[in-house]
Amino acid sequence: MAITDILDLSPSVSVSLLLATSIVLLYLLYTNLFGKERWEKYGVKHVSLGRLALQDFRIIASTLFTQHGDTVGFKLNKLNLLTRDLELVKQVMVKDFSNFVDRSTLMTTNSAMETGLFFLGGKAWKRIRYVLTPSFSTGKLKNICQNIEESAQKLATVFEEMARKQTLLPVKHITGQFTSEIIARSEFGLRTDCLGKDDDEFTHHVKNLFQIYSKLGNMIMQIAARSKRLHCFLARTLGISFFDSVDKRADQYFSSIVQTLVTQRVELEHNGTNKPTDLLQSLVAAKLAGDKEVADNSSNGEAKDKTVKTMSDRELLGQCILIIFAGFETTATTLQFCLYLLAKHPEIQEKVYQEICSVVASDSPTYEELGQLTYMEQVINETLRFYSPLPLVSRIATETRTYGNITIPKNAVVFVLLEEIMKDPKNYPNPEKFDPDRFSPENSKHRDPMTFLPFGYGPRLCIGMRLAYLELKIGFVHVLRKVKVELSERTEPSVGGDASTFFQGILLVEKPIHLEVKLRE
Repeated sequence: MAITDILDLSPSVSVSLLLATSIVLLYLLYTNLFGKERWEKYGVKHVSLGRLALQDFRIIASTLFTQHGDTVGFKLNKLNLLTRDLELVKQVMVKDFSNFVDRSTLMTTNSAMETGLFFLGGKAWKRIRYVLTPSFSTGKLKNICQNIEESAQKLATVFEEMARKQTLLPVKHITGQFTSEIIARSEFGLRTDCLGKDDDEFTHHVKNLFQIYSKLGNMIMQIAARSKRLHCFLARTLGISFFDSVDKRADQYFSSIVQTLVTQRVELEHNGTNKPTDLLQSLVAAKLAGDKEVADNSSNGEAKDKTVKTMSDRELLGQCILIIFAGFETTATTLQFCLYLLAKHPEIQEKVYQEICSVVASDSPTYEELGQLTYMEQVINETLRFYSPLPLVSRIATETRTYGNITIPKNAVVFVLLEEIMKDPKNYPNPEKFDPDRFSPENSKHRDPMTFLPFGYGPRLCIGMRLAYLELKIGFVHVLRKVKVELSERTEPSVGGDASTFFQGILLVEKPIHLEVKLRE
């Protein structure tokens, strides 16, 4: 179920959920009351969250930073460190990365997505990253441009039609169709055709791949996620679908499609003729080459290469499902917020339009012209500073390490709230002002690069970052040359209002954003 409300569940399921939640609460109460370890012995202020523990994690972070400074510790089943101190963040994400490779994820699922790169740690993460990286090279991205171009043209047509009909633009609905179409075609060779129409099956399932809960449901999931062992017991051993982060029907749909495609692509790889150039074919080729390398090493009595380019069938499936979701969600969300902020700041929107007119010489932008759209990129970056799709980064300490006066013990979880860093007045004066000039070359060179982290930083930097910029820029070129977006009394939010957001693993809006669309004269 994509949207879950506990009050609408059957009595038997509700009883199971209440029983499971009670078990989790009792377990957490026991471990937190009787666990003696505290942060004071490690040089960090230790606080008790109390009722605050049930709030949106962004509210927890903001409150603690305001009350206790840039680094503070608390305990929820295990020791957790919350920091926005740039030097400590740099140690965790870059300088001492080998001690903080693993994430602490809130996701527990029976889906193969759990083997996706984002969720992996240790040697498995290193191996899969090694396999995926060549698929996002400059050459591969240039090959994708034509597919993005065609989808962007269709997107602009949809905007024009809405402008003529004077209908409000349901922003995330349409931007989601746009990014879903690009991922389906560019990465898997699938054709979807729903832009401006009802969602097709592929787009419907990608929009509902992760379960989105009611406020009560989200609170229960936050409690369950504080104990990974219990969460796994509830989701996997007992099979309570409510506690599985991935929607079962969507997972089955994508698993079936990907498995069928992989079988076909293996045959093409063996035949060696008419092979597609998309991501899936790259992954299949890398897996087959890696499997052969392992077999050759084994027959020769050689040790396995620690970073051999191979993966299991389940891992291949997991990468594909993760790429489908990540390629859809983060870019669609960013495009949504970009359009909203441009509607809110028409003078900035006009400046982006003028840059497009001066840089792009023909109907379709070249790869080189996209690189010259510097002000547009500044707008995208400032949007990401305001609304990072993934505002939270976590790392688990492999060993105990000391940095200055602070010691991070083994198995402690370090949380870095990207939003707190990117809206800290010390890093960005007047942080609530939308100002793309913050990211001009002149201003950027004087600022610590660790203050801009929407794609993470260091070795775990988002592998799809450059693809996301390509999609956003090509989309803007085609859309903004045809139309402009505006706020009015009938939009959501209306003139003078603000979009309200909440955090549920990703950044979501309380109310779907709807904008006016006007044809350019």
